[in-house]
Amino acid sequence: MKKYRLNVSLFSTCGSARSINQDNYFINGRTLDDRTDRDDSFSLTCNEGLFAVADGMGGEHDGEFASFAAVKALADMKLLTPDCEQLCKAINDANDTICARSESMSACVGSTIAAAVICGDKLSICNVGDSKCLMYSGGNITQLSKDHTVTAQMVEAGIMTPAQAAKDKRRHQLFQHLGIQKEEMLLSVYRRENVTIHNGDIILLCSDGLTDGLDIEKIKAAISANKDRKALSGELAALAMENGSSDNITVLTISVAERKGLFGLF
Repeated sequence: MKKYRLNVSLFSTCGSARSINQDNYFINGRTLDDRTDRDDSFSLTCNEGLFAVADGMGGEHDGEFASFAAVKALADMKLLTPDCEQLCKAINDANDTICARSESMSACVGSTIAAAVICGDKLSICNVGDSKCLMYSGGNITQLSKDHTVTAQMVEAGIMTPAQAAKDKRRHQLFQHLGIQKEEMLLSVYRRENVTIHNGDIILLCSDGLTDGLDIEKIKAAISANKDRKALSGELAALAMENGSSDNITVLTISVAERKGLFGLF
């Protein structure tokens, strides 16, 4: 199994329309704990990892709670493996926590989540909702996650085109998200396992604040033009805001690179 160096870039912002960031993220145990800052931005390097982006829904504090519960559940995973069994269990545990909050508050509380685990040269992803996982490889971009939206269902059924779905008022209506009570619907976590990654690939996790401003082709063009992978997430968020996105935006990019140095350790 080949191993790579992973250059991670994170940018998370409230956007222009909100005072609280209801998004959250997970990067090898690091989450957005301090809500006093509107933005969070950093870069780091690792050799493998567990990564996620979550987008909370609900009242001012309920959405914030839900996204934090979604990513915090990942911290209980004991092993880093390239399969999705533990990841799905953690996501289901988060769903139980969020459902309990909904019951205690008598309110609708929810979150999306898109999570990725990289071990060696293998990538596996799980998602619920419309936070995305994209993969840029060889100049092409592919969506690895599945959008659990009404319009995505209609596109899959051939009822509307992707262009029509992008402008439809129902594009943010979710039929799957964390916080669904078991008596209403069984939570169905989408998974895609053991995708081989290569030198130069970029894995991108994002909340829908990014894709509100940039479609996948514009994201591909921005990645192709980027020369500084450490600044990539911030550049993408800025472009989305320039294109009219006002929601919370969280972008997490993972750039895959050859390991260099003594015995390939760095």
